[in-house]
Amino acid sequence: MVQFSRGGSVLKQSLLITLLSVFLLGCSTSSEQPVSQVPTPPYKGTLWIPNTFEIIKESDPTRFDTLTKISDNPRKMFDRRNGWITVTPFLFEAAFTDGQSIEVQVNPEFESAEIAREIALIYLGPIGKLPAILRQDVETIWLHKGKEPFGGGNNNLLIHHEKGLEYIRGGILEEAFLHEASHTSLDPYHYNSKWEAAQKADGNFISTYARDYPTSEDVAESFPMYYALRYKPSRISNSLRDTIIDTIPNRIIYFDENFADLEAKLPLSTAH
Repeated sequence: MVQFSRGGSVLKQSLLITLLSVFLLGCSTSSEQPVSQVPTPPYKGTLWIPNTFEIIKESDPTRFDTLTKISDNPRKMFDRRNGWITVTPFLFEAAFTDGQSIEVQVNPEFESAEIAREIALIYLGPIGKLPAILRQDVETIWLHKGKEPFGGGNNNLLIHHEKGLEYIRGGILEEAFLHEASHTSLDPYHYNSKWEAAQKADGNFISTYARDYPTSEDVAESFPMYYALRYKPSRISNSLRDTIIDTIPNRIIYFDENFADLEAKLPLSTAH
């Protein structure tokens, strides 16, 4: 892995050369740098960075295809209001045009299969806009009422509908799924020695959330910024672009080495 010393223009020029060449072709551990020695990250949380609500646009195509009702049977689901519950949810199978299928489990508190279907459809289109790698380990979706936070992991995406409506009003629903699906499909594979080396070489985190939970939130905070930089550069500001490059250059290289072609990359020069 190429590593960069921290510092001003030399770092930026070196990384830009590396980036252009590629375009063209939650919890601490004893080995982590003490928080007191880590510079203040540029953002509190990447979901709340101003003007990042169009990393994925409402008008972008979705790979979601069909939603089919299947027989209802008991399921164990996690609900942030009540912990683990066993209920008989409304069950559906969501199919995607790239061959993936996800079982959608809708809490029976939604009262009817028709209402459950209507609510599920709100979220499946946006989920289908995610890069395929973020859906690869998603086997189920848990959908509940409530304003509790979304969640990822457990081969699942956890949705609380009132929080989802809040994300929709803020224009950040797709970006929330970028974060949570990173937990589901990236976390199990990328908290490793090479990732730790990239963290150490960078000497900082993209957000205080990532800094405070470096072994559970850093990948999910960093990947959406990488995805925006590499694949949606025209949708972020030049200042955000420069901040990502300055703050997590070695993580960018790590992602480049592990994700060769998520989709067509755009030249860095289009980020205007």
